[in-house]
Amino acid sequence: MIIWLKRLFQSDHFEFISESRMLKLIQKKMLRFFQHENIGFLKQPLILFVLLFSLQLQAQTKTNLEVFKALVDSSISNILNKVGDPEKKISLNLKLGESYQVFEDQVFKSAKASGKSVSVEKNDDSKSEISYTLENAKVSYGECFRDGFLGAHYVPRVNSLSGSYRIFEKEVIVDDFSLQVVDTVRYDEIESLENSSYPFTNGEIPSEPFFSSLFEPLVAVTTAAIVITLFFTVRSK
Repeated sequence: MIIWLKRLFQSDHFEFISESRMLKLIQKKMLRFFQHENIGFLKQPLILFVLLFSLQLQAQTKTNLEVFKALVDSSISNILNKVGDPEKKISLNLKLGESYQVFEDQVFKSAKASGKSVSVEKNDDSKSEISYTLENAKVSYGECFRDGFLGAHYVPRVNSLSGSYRIFEKEVIVDDFSLQVVDTVRYDEIESLENSSYPFTNGEIPSEPFFSSLFEPLVAVTTAAIVITLFFTVRSK
């Protein structure tokens, strides 16, 4: 598996492209590779369909809330790596405010996933205390652009998370953190990626290009007119 994946992409130069475009490219490359290598079992249509469909399932875009949870996970992992004594238990003091209480469970999950024993009990000498403050979570979108001629519209998405923390040990460590994820999402998926229950997951949605909204219906009408004209022209002959 590793060998053919290396051979699959060894001649390609990948730029910053959308996830769906990447999967389409993978599918095309896989088909060409299998045809070239003459892999017999993949000539069965059902097996090939299942393989390609499984790739398509992985193209589902993460919601804004899911991206923020991943950023919280990264921030907690980075902070725990700065604890002086890795064997000590951790006492967590969370300051999430009303807006970000939804991340409380994620903080504890992330800490426990790092192999730490965590609690919210008052600190004592046997524990390292961490005060974690989440100050801002924000999503923003860039300008809308088209993926090729008559392709789907996409927008750059930026999820930003920032806050501060303190680690109380023999010495007190005080620092800020700021994390960001940048990707591209389909314009028509934006509403499904946001969550009205959590305002910080909602960003200002850019407007669709004016000429684009006029051009697509025009192309559809023109194409239909040409097809009808050709149909009657052929019949008349």
